[in-house]
Amino acid sequence: MKRKVLPHLVLTTAILGSLVMISAPSTHAEKSIGQIPDQMLAGTVIEYDDSNNMVVIEKGEKLTSNERVQAVQKEELSKSELVKLTEEETFVQKILDEAKELPVYHIQNPAPQPGMKVIYDGEGFIKKIVYPSSIKEDDGVEALAYKALPRGTRKAAGTYKYGANNNSIVITGSSSGSVLGTGRFTNFTDTIGESDNTLVRGDCATRGDIDNPKYNTSINARNTTNNKAATVTKRDNGALPDAVLDIWKTGVEDFGLKWDKNLSFKGRYYYEF
Repeated sequence: MKRKVLPHLVLTTAILGSLVMISAPSTHAEKSIGQIPDQMLAGTVIEYDDSNNMVVIEKGEKLTSNERVQAVQKEELSKSELVKLTEEETFVQKILDEAKELPVYHIQNPAPQPGMKVIYDGEGFIKKIVYPSSIKEDDGVEALAYKALPRGTRKAAGTYKYGANNNSIVITGSSSGSVLGTGRFTNFTDTIGESDNTLVRGDCATRGDIDNPKYNTSINARNTTNNKAATVTKRDNGALPDAVLDIWKTGVEDFGLKWDKNLSFKGRYYYEF
């Protein structure tokens, strides 16, 4: 998604498999502790000064419980929905069983840099990282800015874990296989997608630096809170620093929810390639 200029985590970080440190919300300047916080108060904006100290330049707000969680009314699944859920659970377990023999990569947030700015979303999770122009590609290390994989490709087989919301993307196979994403679903409101297409209800974006399927790929998705399932179409990609899938605006209604710009929910998606 063209609006998202977010961190592309260096390959060495993924290979090392360093665990993400969870930092408590804060509204004041403090000494950098080695990486940017996963979570702050909603709407917080921080920046690192010349000494690499974290400075809060825009204070966030604490969410109340009813703002944080949208009430979801569970409905009894129909017979056909139950059959689909059973088939889905079997398929998901097959992917997870295959993943037991594959490597696990723990992707952590990038290290703070003087001039780096971090913007947190309406729930307090990382939304956007703005890098200073002084950070250059050097010594064979990949550029930090988000860079999607070539369309129709994905990272090597394995499990990729990241973010404060226990996000996980499992990839099995190489020329053919499956992808299973589990964790946080967010929503976005862009108007133009990755092929200069007009985005519409039912469209979605994947985390393109891990999983960038072909344009128009059909993806099976489910709200794991209320078990509402829908098929979405991949027509965009983005950095998604703390989500596995981005649903276009009112598409969240297909998952039994009312749209709000700050809405997110727990879900999973899968497809075969």
